[in-house]
Amino acid sequence: MGKIFSRWGAPKNETMEVIAGLLLVMFVAVMSLTIVGTALPVMLSSLHGSETQYAWVVTSMLLSSTAATPIAGRLGDLYDKKKLLIFFIAIFALGSLLAGASVTADMLILMRIVQGAGLGALMAMVQTVMAVITSPRERGKYNGYFGAVVTVANVSGPIVGGFVVDLLGWRWCLWISVPFAIAAMVVLAKKLRVPSSVIENPKIDYLGSTMGTAGVSLLLIYMSMGGDGIMAWTSMPMMVMAILGVIAVIAFVFVELRADQPIVPVRLLANQTVTLAVLASIGLGLVLNAPMVYFGQYFQIGRQMSPTASGMCMLPMMIASFVFSTFTGRMVSSVGRWKRFVVSGFVMMVAGLAILSFTGKSTPLVVLWVGMFLLGAGQGSSMQNLVLAVQNTVPLRDMGASTAMVTFFRNLGGAMGVQFASLIFNMSLAVQLRRNFAEAGVKMPPKVAQGHSASAAASSPQIAHLVADSFADAMGTIFIAGTVSTLICLILVAFMKSSSLRDTIDAPVSEQVAEVFREDGMESRSQKEE
Repeated sequence: MGKIFSRWGAPKNETMEVIAGLLLVMFVAVMSLTIVGTALPVMLSSLHGSETQYAWVVTSMLLSSTAATPIAGRLGDLYDKKKLLIFFIAIFALGSLLAGASVTADMLILMRIVQGAGLGALMAMVQTVMAVITSPRERGKYNGYFGAVVTVANVSGPIVGGFVVDLLGWRWCLWISVPFAIAAMVVLAKKLRVPSSVIENPKIDYLGSTMGTAGVSLLLIYMSMGGDGIMAWTSMPMMVMAILGVIAVIAFVFVELRADQPIVPVRLLANQTVTLAVLASIGLGLVLNAPMVYFGQYFQIGRQMSPTASGMCMLPMMIASFVFSTFTGRMVSSVGRWKRFVVSGFVMMVAGLAILSFTGKSTPLVVLWVGMFLLGAGQGSSMQNLVLAVQNTVPLRDMGASTAMVTFFRNLGGAMGVQFASLIFNMSLAVQLRRNFAEAGVKMPPKVAQGHSASAAASSPQIAHLVADSFADAMGTIFIAGTVSTLICLILVAFMKSSSLRDTIDAPVSEQVAEVFREDGMESRSQKEE
């Protein structure tokens, strides 16, 4: 590995300006993912899309963001963070502009891939910048703000989307982020002063990036298209896709083990805290995006609400996420420990998902709101503290890669979660549709059988009623699966070792790395303060 040169110690006021700019970036990027939640039924009806494409409007963005995250994190360790950050915002803005101009569902999905690449890169870069300008002890507070912004953007997206689609049309759900992205670039260009961390003779792991992206993409596409999707699981094209995906993932692991500067430093997984945080982040991702996607269908199709009303019904999750992310962030900085907040967060998520597993056409809204509140509270308490736990254990030279690793696996879980939810929901919906149409003595229209039940519902009030009931009653199965997976993650985080948050930006370095600093007449901040 090449030598690392670092400088840090920006004045407090500059640090706060940087934090404000970073939070603005994250709000813009994250809201773009979920703002389409309440607009999707209108979008796909306008573009004549299918229910399989419904999930892919979200999954395509999650997929590209997942692939971009580790690459951007490692680039942040190698090159100028400020220039990279502004470049990634520009990519995101371009994708947003073109997505809003889509004329087909396929074009919309393609442009969401571009948007997702910008989102994933920003998720890694923003957290990396925060990590190199604050110590873990003070970072707990800022991570609380970061988590609050992310969760508010995540949950308020459907609410904002509901208002926008009713007032301006669905295209503005995608265009509305462009002026904010431009404003963020202006603020960061003027105010952002990021400490540099430069590696001599940087080497980008192109082979690892290619293998990882190909493997994850092929497996997620396999999950989306198989079964009740486009092709049978065991068809030749699907089997080839699955086999190639597995081979690519295995090749990725071998490449990363041998790379001088790997995109995903597998060696960090030797640390128990890192390993368990990664596994817990996958589980957190599984239940992070799917509820936002499918509650839009539940309220609009299953309970015949408007997009605006549908978005407003998700307010309890947004409020809980904001309050608990901010509160736990400040508490972590105050007490200097993180584990109790992560464990309590997963406990609340399990309880919330268990309540939501009873979702049906006649479930009282207050019951759903209690479940949403607990789910949001758990996400707000645990998401950023898992990142903080990892950052507290790694040296500055691995900060970008390690931060991106946790974010990568959380995003991977998010993409998998939407696809798993799609598979579970579509299978449950098919059962409910057959049962309800049979009990009513009504012949199922071909469009319903072909996966276009939402558009077929417009043909008659009776069909609309049967479709609505089927949609509503199919929702609970998604949350049953989420309860089981989150309970497993609760057990994992319970075994994480509790540790105090250090007061230095850099972790204690080995004698070998310390010698590198001494040879160049430089010291890390942690060395100076010891």
